[in-house]
Amino acid sequence: MFVATILALLGLALIYLEFFLPGAIFAIGGTLLLLSSLFLLIVGKTKLFYFVLYTVFLLSFVLVVIKVALKKLRANKHIFLQSDQAGYKAAAFKKDLIGQIGLSSTDLRPSGKIYINDKYYPAISKENYIERGKKIKVIAGEGATLIVKELIAQKRIKI
Repeated sequence: MFVATILALLGLALIYLEFFLPGAIFAIGGTLLLLSSLFLLIVGKTKLFYFVLYTVFLLSFVLVVIKVALKKLRANKHIFLQSDQAGYKAAAFKKDLIGQIGLSSTDLRPSGKIYINDKYYPAISKENYIERGKKIKVIAGEGATLIVKELIAQKRIKI
């Protein structure tokens, strides 16, 4: 009974650690130790009453460990990012480029590069494939990428 209790306590400790060091290794190890402690009681021919009592206490302790770990995890605010990171600036497209007309400097399948106002920009075609040298119009943007569509009935222009 002593060895089974030690295995159960180690299993509870591993399950507690799983909340702070995720990866399922501690949870699997803790579960195996808990089941091993139950198995040792069966092999040791413990009376049914003591086995059921032990199992009820073990399940109660598992629930208490989970509740304590979750409470501590919620109380530990420094684990999660509460504000923006200092010095970080998200990439953004230039809003003044919406509506501009330019050329596809590479094939857009669906992404590639476009050429507007003597500068190259990353772009994604709204429709399907746009060949290199076709006239395009910027219709929107997402992140640092412009979303373009081909201007129909235009001749191909060589870059």
